[in-house]
Amino acid sequence: MATKRKICFTGPMRTMVAEDILRDAGCELVLGKPQDDFRTFRYERKELVNLIGDCPIVYPSGRDIIGADILDSCPDLQAVVKSSIGIETVDVDAATDLGILCCNSPTPENYMGVAEATLGLMVALFKRLKFNEAFMRNGGWKELQNRGTLMLGKTVGIIGVGRIGQNVAKRLGAWGMKILGYDPYVTQETVISLGIKMVSLDELLKESDLVTLHVVLTRETRGMIGMRELKLMKPTAFIVNTSRGPAIKEVDIVQALNEKIIAGAALDVFDEEPMPMDNPLRQIDPYRLILTPHNIGANPGSSEAGQRMAAQSMLAILDGKVPDTVVNPLAIPHWKERFWA
Repeated sequence: MATKRKICFTGPMRTMVAEDILRDAGCELVLGKPQDDFRTFRYERKELVNLIGDCPIVYPSGRDIIGADILDSCPDLQAVVKSSIGIETVDVDAATDLGILCCNSPTPENYMGVAEATLGLMVALFKRLKFNEAFMRNGGWKELQNRGTLMLGKTVGIIGVGRIGQNVAKRLGAWGMKILGYDPYVTQETVISLGIKMVSLDELLKESDLVTLHVVLTRETRGMIGMRELKLMKPTAFIVNTSRGPAIKEVDIVQALNEKIIAGAALDVFDEEPMPMDNPLRQIDPYRLILTPHNIGANPGSSEAGQRMAAQSMLAILDGKVPDTVVNPLAIPHWKERFWA
């Protein structure tokens, strides 16, 4: 069955790699409000449904939620394709029930960039980089009480041992650090070569000098780190989150830092993005909390590579083929029956 070569970009970006590839392939593009110029804009439900219209594919920006009500209201929609790894803004379960494919774009430029950035944040926390730079800029010089911590022999706990988590472990291996891992979907045998010891979440939290999160956002991972978990950590321990903000209960991390339940944190992701100016995280001692605007792993190649992979996924779907990037393979039989029988 032939299908329209028409794709909806809900929030086109200044980087136009995907647009160029798809136009060169003869696709018609429906463009919504540019994401870079309207970061806080939110479509009304009717607006978004009308924008998608009869497009067989929607390519949503990071600000746009593709929920069950949107999916159910677009009878021609075959697929939702993202140029990022995370796909939590899409109701994947509802899409699966409807036979709509969901695809992400896990490029090496993306996950390796996040892994590299995670190590940078670890070093900054252990070595008290923010404090010592500010101290020197204000006229100070080296003081014994301002020293950092030797990382050699310390224990790092990795929550979520997928592509990013494994690349973090691979880079830590040469640093003489002990590595613990928690991931209910990863076996000890698959990561033994990386020097990761798989343990329970509670054991990881209790034993680690630094905990780093690399999870996708699901029902299981949303709010998985709250006050109970933070209190299991050592008072000298740090936590890093470069995955998704809601994996940590924001109100609890604020309390844990203010009450010195843990030593410090580095956060690149947040419950609401962009972060509102009145978010209490902004008021925490900046020497104990590093905040970056969900870009710490970004690099000149990550956006282009993600868009390129997304465009290839979209072209495959328009030809009735199933790309390797499908995250809900249970939808494939219904998708074939609905659109390609």
